[in-house]
Amino acid sequence: MTFLEKVAAEKKAAVDALKKRTPLAELKDKVDLDKGGRPFFETFSKRFPGEAKIIAEVKRASPSRGLLRSDLHVGKLAQAYEDGGASAISVITEERHFMGSLASIREAKKAAGLPVLRKDFIVDPYELYESKVCGADAVLLIGEMLERGRIEEYMGVAQELMLDVLFEVHSMRTYEKAEGLTGFILGVNNRNLETLDVDLQTGFRIIEEIPVDYPIIVESGIEGRRQIEAFMEKGVSGFLVGTSLVLSEDPAAKLREFRGL
Repeated sequence: MTFLEKVAAEKKAAVDALKKRTPLAELKDKVDLDKGGRPFFETFSKRFPGEAKIIAEVKRASPSRGLLRSDLHVGKLAQAYEDGGASAISVITEERHFMGSLASIREAKKAAGLPVLRKDFIVDPYELYESKVCGADAVLLIGEMLERGRIEEYMGVAQELMLDVLFEVHSMRTYEKAEGLTGFILGVNNRNLETLDVDLQTGFRIIEEIPVDYPIIVESGIEGRRQIEAFMEKGVSGFLVGTSLVLSEDPAAKLREFRGL
């Protein structure tokens, strides 16, 4: 069983347990569509030459690196990201492998005025309603985990809930699952979610092959300004950066370095 298959099975079991505690109908009653979200799609669909837009990530741990920071304070980190000029904040909410929580979305939104992306291994529409209730402005959908019908369904539910979508791919085969769909930001992940290996050439290859001019976010393996400049030459809209920021003694300064300031 690959890492992705393992996580998918774990998440399905966890969502089934959540549904027993809080049925979907009860969760839907908590949704407030009058509460406007912060502009995630709009932020990354507008491209300006030379501008490096960063989605700065909040995560305590990762499967490939283990515990990153035992003293991580979500609010302080979110403030540092805003001070450093981040365009959005990604909050990993997966509990078992990343030590995340939904509460961190609320903490990040309270501390900073930036759009907040819920990053998780979403396997059920229930989690989209849950994301809205918790205050997320956008959600990650991982193409490797979902078939075409599910992708269309989840994007439809997200649209109804006024949640923006970052649709992540690691190959052209996965990209083709969403071919013809619109209204999302395309995430190109340099990390193979089955082996957890990172190869920046993966991103370059996919970007070259994609026939449609989607707004593109490059994910994983970004550690310096030179890498950012190389991808910016390909016309990408932004970058999702996690580990190097979380491990930095001065995340705001590190962000400014990534942005070329």
